Amino acid sequence: MPSESTVDLSAVRKFINGELLYREDQQIDPQANLIESGVIDSMTLLRLISFLEENYHIEIPDQEIMPDNFRSMSAIETFLRRRVGPGAADERAQ
Repeated sequence: MPSESTVDLSAVRKFINGELLYREDQQIDPQANLIESGVIDSMTLLRLISFLEENYHIEIPDQEIMPDNFRSMSAIETFLRRRVGPGAADERAQ
């Protein structure tokens, strides 16, 4: 069983680089604020959420669509670990 800390973010990085930054070769600092820098705004956030739901086979409830969950790659990773990591199915069922 994979550990809670293993969430493959390569697809997320590729999506952000290709679809939001339009620069396939750019490295994203895990702590960089994607919202303040303008990479993620209201429209691109909807695209990102749709991508995450499709790619990770999850449903993101409206109450979890908040800036803190999508502010940086680190925040996205933490959010995904909660949603797809061990015990996430039990948490979602509640």
